[in-house]
Amino acid sequence: MIGKATALGLLVAAGSASAFAPGLSGGLTHAMSPGLRAASAQPANVALAMSSAGDAAAQRRDFLRVALCGGAALAFGGGANAEVAFDTERYGDKELKVALINQVKQQFRALYEKKPELIIPLFKLAMADALTYDPKTGKGGLDGSVLRSPDPSLEYLKPAIDEVEKVRKDLVSKTEISCSDILAFAGSVALEATGAPRVKTQLGRMDGKKPQPASGMTAWDPKSPTAKGIKEAVMGSGLTAKDAVLLAGTVGQLRNAGVAMAQTLAEKKECNPDEDDDCQSAEEGYYGIYAPVTILSETNKQFGKNRGASAVNSNVGFDSARIAGLAGGAKFGNSFLVAVAKGEDKSELGKALMSDDELKKWVLEYGKPGNGNSNKFSKDAVSTYLKMVELGRSNAR
Repeated sequence: MIGKATALGLLVAAGSASAFAPGLSGGLTHAMSPGLRAASAQPANVALAMSSAGDAAAQRRDFLRVALCGGAALAFGGGANAEVAFDTERYGDKELKVALINQVKQQFRALYEKKPELIIPLFKLAMADALTYDPKTGKGGLDGSVLRSPDPSLEYLKPAIDEVEKVRKDLVSKTEISCSDILAFAGSVALEATGAPRVKTQLGRMDGKKPQPASGMTAWDPKSPTAKGIKEAVMGSGLTAKDAVLLAGTVGQLRNAGVAMAQTLAEKKECNPDEDDDCQSAEEGYYGIYAPVTILSETNKQFGKNRGASAVNSNVGFDSARIAGLAGGAKFGNSFLVAVAKGEDKSELGKALMSDDELKKWVLEYGKPGNGNSNKFSKDAVSTYLKMVELGRSNAR
């Protein structure tokens, strides 16, 4: 596990700058493999051998990634068309669907509680896949394509891609779930775990197997976003300037919440559960690779020290609220846009939003102080997220 100070530094970088040097924007092409990068500095005969070895290794990795995130489409007959195929019956009856949703959400809640620096990369990864949708052709949408063939300019999202693959590998031993559904929930849990209203994400996406159009997120510079780039990223997929401000406002709010959560965790004091009733060494009921979660718990007053998986399953909203509490006053709402509207936020994202009259109009609309206005932003942000992750939807049955 990375150190607390390092995690906080990574979080700031994820919200404002690329952790990797981005390549040139273009179509969906593979980033240069480490083997090829090393080969470029070698003599011709050595470079050729290293290049061949690097290509073979890269092909093996790509094959495994396609098998992991494209196999479901093959099994269910998806992928013949470029739109996102939905099979709402693929996971069985309502009880089975609820159980699966709980497992996926618990994976990401536990992850975000331990590593809040990944909130922004995973949310942007969901955006990157969804914003491949091209309304002119009807192709694209959230189908896992960003995992199979990431654009070099999205290399800064590699830590998020790695996490999705870890979660998928863990879940696949228990259930069959598409990578595209995992991505959709990665974004929705990022919202819920920082204090947004419940996000009713639809299950049933079938991973595609064909290349999709380039993601609009290639235009959204992670270090120095511009109004033009933000509008191109969002409105290029058929969404509106209002949606662009809601998504940008969400990114800004998640950045602030993640930084606050990381700071809270960095300052957390150890406690003795034998002496302090509010102290727990481990929270039961979490699934997977991030369990157990070590916390200073406030849940024992309501559920007791040894509440189990059934309590977690039936109180997922309470669990998200508890995690969001780590963000304090920075939890999900319109505080980022309020600061932007007042000229108090000096981030590149805030400056970009205020530099364009069409975007500024909606910043001023959603950046009004008051709980009512904050609730309105939160509700509309969730609606826009759900609209985004269903772009290109085509029901398979």
